[in-house]
Amino acid sequence: MEKIKERKLQVLKIVAVAFILAVICTCSAVSAANLKVDPEADGGYTTIQAAVDAAKAGDTIFVSPGTYVENLKIDKQVKIWSDSRNPEDTIVKAADPAESTVEITAERVTFSGFGVEDSKKAGVLLTGAGNCYISNLRARNSEYGILLQDAGTNNINGNTMTLNEIGIKLEGSDSNTIQNNLVAYNYGFGVSLEESSRNMIYNNYFKNAENVEENTVNADNTWQSTLATRNNLVRGPYIGGNFWANPEGTGYSETCVDENSNGICDSAYPVAGGGSDNYPLFPRIPAAVTTLESKLNTSAYEQGLAGKENATGIETTGNETEGSTEQAGGNATDGNATDGNATDGNATDGNATDGNATNENGAPGPGLGLTVMAAGAAYILKRKR
Repeated sequence: MEKIKERKLQVLKIVAVAFILAVICTCSAVSAANLKVDPEADGGYTTIQAAVDAAKAGDTIFVSPGTYVENLKIDKQVKIWSDSRNPEDTIVKAADPAESTVEITAERVTFSGFGVEDSKKAGVLLTGAGNCYISNLRARNSEYGILLQDAGTNNINGNTMTLNEIGIKLEGSDSNTIQNNLVAYNYGFGVSLEESSRNMIYNNYFKNAENVEENTVNADNTWQSTLATRNNLVRGPYIGGNFWANPEGTGYSETCVDENSNGICDSAYPVAGGGSDNYPLFPRIPAAVTTLESKLNTSAYEQGLAGKENATGIETTGNETEGSTEQAGGNATDGNATDGNATDGNATDGNATDGNATNENGAPGPGLGLTVMAAGAAYILKRKR
């Protein structure tokens, strides 16, 4: 009889624990909702911002393909995905170019699968944000493709930053991971670090006239991962450092030696300003580079570059003409009076390749009340044991 009672008691304990866990899981699931942005659907939000404003922490927002002209401000823990996962057909353009197209100020935000364009500031700005997952974006036609200000422990993974003045910039931002990105055909630097340290920058495809701004702080950052057996961005057999190229085809990775054919240059790459990439990638499979290049618009880069050069030339010519006019005015003589002091001149694959990245944003934990319930139930079971 005693054994039967013990077995029944054991069964009751298992049932009680299972019930508590079911309640916790159910409540957690109920607390997170899915919101839909689709201007053409009944009941759908017409703008991404409206969905963000209506969302609660932990909610997920799905956005239908289209072009959304707005300056998006994300100030709560939400996940925002394009339905198509294609940044070519789901685009956010800055309504006010003086502001960043997307500004993130919250912790644990996921933003993935969008084109972000046309800001005189940043395509995506993370300010004071942490533990965010920014992936599969095409950030272009802005001052900065992605800009981090006082932002730490974020994962910038699998994005394309092209046709910006600067591809990605970090200001006062530490311990971020920048991996698997195409940072190419920007008019200024590919990456710029300012008062930022302990960032890990690896498995990126850099192809800019100047890939890294020369700053001494570069030495305080890591430009490669631990060498690991896994395909890299250019389909070599090892994850290690970055691919260093330039528009002329004479970049370090394009001209280095790989005598043992392991897809890693035989010598380290010295990063401008300090530090080094100890495992720079070598194009062991040239077709992989061709595939990456197909995702980039070199003709748009060349046109933009020519436009900037023409604008500079026009400005220079205008200044010279203005100066000549001033000089002529200064030499003009009115009767016997001479006025000699004229003063009136004045551009992966969008999918992230590092499996660890998907763990950046887990489901929100149970509330305090549920936690207390679980602890109480556990205590009762222990006493009865």
